[in-house]
Amino acid sequence: MFAKFIALASGLVVSTFALSHQHNEHSAHESSAHIQNNVNIVISDAKVRAFLPASRSTAAYFTLNNQSHKDLELVKATIKGLGRVEIHEHVHHNGMMKMQQVNKLTVAANEQVIFQPGGYHLMAFDPEYALKPGEKRKLTLHFANGSHVFTMIDVVSLKDSFKKVEKAHHHHED
Repeated sequence: MFAKFIALASGLVVSTFALSHQHNEHSAHESSAHIQNNVNIVISDAKVRAFLPASRSTAAYFTLNNQSHKDLELVKATIKGLGRVEIHEHVHHNGMMKMQQVNKLTVAANEQVIFQPGGYHLMAFDPEYALKPGEKRKLTLHFANGSHVFTMIDVVSLKDSFKKVEKAHHHHED
């Protein structure tokens, strides 16, 4: 009788821990999905060029897809290990092409913005440590409504920076 009681008690303890663990995983999963559903942004093809020797800046490119029914304003970006990241665009003015910083970028509802050479891109400065081709860094995008979304960005060499990286992040799958 005592042995049956111990076996039953042990089974209850194990079941309780299993359910508790499963609930915590499910809660974290729901939380992640909740953030994704509020933001509805998908970042894909994210890459940042390694710094060239003696260079003080580098560029990052990706595709930003707003899958919501509301316009979103991108106001800030950060990349782990880089002291400063700015949103930039190339513009044509009086027959000249120039690069300028953008304080905010509207991503229209159900539209995408491609960050690419000659258009919108991120400029990154002040590396805390070297960017090495093949590694990944955390890219976080911040929006005017207080939301943010992140992905891992591939560090690539200059020659590889124009190749398309076929990786999409932030897809929620059950």
